Amino acid sequence: MTDLTPTSYNRYSRYIHWLMAFLILFMVFLGWRFEDKDTFLLNRANLHKSIGILILLLTFLRIGLRVAYKAPPEPPMPKWQALAAKTLHLGFYLVMIALPLSGWLMVSTSAREIPFFGIAWPHLPVPQNHETHETFETVHGLLAKLIFYVMIPLHVLAALKHQFVDKDTVVEHMVPGLTPRPILNYRWLLPIGVVGLAVALGFGIYRGTPLNEGKEAPPPLPEAAAESVSVEAPASAVASSADAASSASSAAAVTNWIVDKSATTIAFATTFSGEAINGGFSSYTANIAFDPEQLDTSHVKVTIDLASVNSGDGDRDGTLKSDAFFNVAATPKAIYEASSFTKTDATHFVAKGRLTMHGTTKPLNLPFTLNIKSGGATMSGTVDLDRTAFGVGTGDWAKTDSVPAKVTVMINLKAKASK
Repeated sequence: MTDLTPTSYNRYSRYIHWLMAFLILFMVFLGWRFEDKDTFLLNRANLHKSIGILILLLTFLRIGLRVAYKAPPEPPMPKWQALAAKTLHLGFYLVMIALPLSGWLMVSTSAREIPFFGIAWPHLPVPQNHETHETFETVHGLLAKLIFYVMIPLHVLAALKHQFVDKDTVVEHMVPGLTPRPILNYRWLLPIGVVGLAVALGFGIYRGTPLNEGKEAPPPLPEAAAESVSVEAPASAVASSADAASSASSAAAVTNWIVDKSATTIAFATTFSGEAINGGFSSYTANIAFDPEQLDTSHVKVTIDLASVNSGDGDRDGTLKSDAFFNVAATPKAIYEASSFTKTDATHFVAKGRLTMHGTTKPLNLPFTLNIKSGGATMSGTVDLDRTAFGVGTGDWAKTDSVPAKVTVMINLKAKASK
């Protein structure tokens, strides 16, 4: 009679086993890189979320296959080893559910969309506040350490013991043909390849340009079809200094300035759940008529295209453009206009103007430094805005737990006098 006892797991269970082994290791190595603050940080975070959900779904599929197909028998071993093996296997199933579930709970504490490979994944019904986020983040981190530093090493050591010490068929359950002898067997390429690929992709995928910390501006944004300068924030907005041409007869004798867009940055800095966010705007128009000796007739007007926001992540930029933040469909522009200036010393000034954004107009004073030499000028200014004062951030985004009210705007401008 033919022996129908399986000698290995069914092929589908084996495929999912090695796929999940790769994904779990990849997720750990990718997660270690969250400390790297660069332009692809959010891309890595979104990929981490997507794969976490995939692991959760694959775990339930794997459990279903385990029930549907008969498992190969275990070789003879002491009772304590058999109990330890069953406990570890059960522990893997529990953690492979609890680990992505805790991540899902953690990201559900924010109103930000949860991406699943481009599809919006639903939020779980949990309080959306910082304290709840911290709780689930702690649980998620502990489970990740448990599976990586304890469970996976025990699993690997047990497999190696069965292969090289006990010389039984345990490893063949997941790699048919990988017998204890000969030791050199091409089938080792599967486990070694899974680990190597997870390490290579985990540490190599989505490597971006490091972001500047603090209040320094990020690298120049793509040039826009506009002349000059101003700035905005991802939950707030602001305009300030820019380009050429005067607008009133009283400014006829005042120097007009043309901005060098290749040497100009208009940037903002904020945080999202403690993560640094840096970005700016690439499309704007500006009229700058300014003379340090004729402040009473100087005038600046800057109009910013809010749809040109660039924070280094397309998903986030889409959220910023939506009615949850800038609502560019209804209020596509932010306008800053100033015709009153004060001088504190030879190079330091304050523009006293008004910012209109999101249908709200508020006074805004912009301190800036100006150096003029040989027909050229360099200007830099930094100001903190309260996004909530302009109604930027609606619904859950009106709260300041994830995105603070204060947004720092930074302008670095280079211009030449118009002839």
